[in-house]
Parts: sequence; structure tokens; C-alpha cells
Amino acid sequence: MPTLEQYSKSLTVQQKLYFQEKYDKESRSPSTALVLALLLGGAGAHRFYLKQWGWGIAYLLFVWTFIPVIVALVECFVIRKRTQKYNEEVAKQIIQKMTVVFSEQVPVAATA
Repeated sequence: MPTLEQYSKSLTVQQKLYFQEKYDKESRSPSTALVLALLLGGAGAHRFYLKQWGWGIAYLLFVWTFIPVIVALVECFVIRKRTQKYNEEVAKQIIQKMTVVFSEQVPVAATA
């Protein structure tokens, strides 16, 4: 799971605080994803939790066949890796946003 230390080499204190605040808000817990897959996996709750809307809807549409239940039980073995991948993407997006938010602004010359 990406942490602030991986990105902190060239960040200021303000940037570190911004990153950690956004990351804590947007990242997902692997244990929560696992519990959702075990208890509500047939309805795709773990997919919705990881913001995989299309897969979540597919699970809901086919829940009556019990196939999503079986698939969700199998996914319990890979849910940690899937959650880590999601969190890495979140960290990359935050870093990209930071380049815009913390870009140095050029002072505008007064015209008059």
C-alpha cells in the first residue's frame, strides 16, 4: 500500500499534509473489502466499495443465479491485491492533482 514516505522525498510539509488528508479520505481498507466480499459479495458490495460500478451492477443483475456468490468467495483470495492496486491509483491521482494545486503561480504584471 502506498504511503507518504514513497512520495515524500520532494514534497514540502504543506504538500505532505495535503497528500495524507486526501489519501486517508479516498483510500480503501483491504479488510473492509474482504468482509464485504464475504458477507455481501453476491450483490457486488466489494466491487461498489472499490468504485468498480460496472462490475457491481453485473453482480446485482446476476445475483439470482448464485454465480456472483461463488465468484465473490473466490475473489476473497485476491481482494487484498485488488485493494492495494486501487489505493496506488488513488495515490497517483492525488500526486497529479498536487502538481496543479501547488504549481508556482507567475505574478501578473500590473497594466496601467
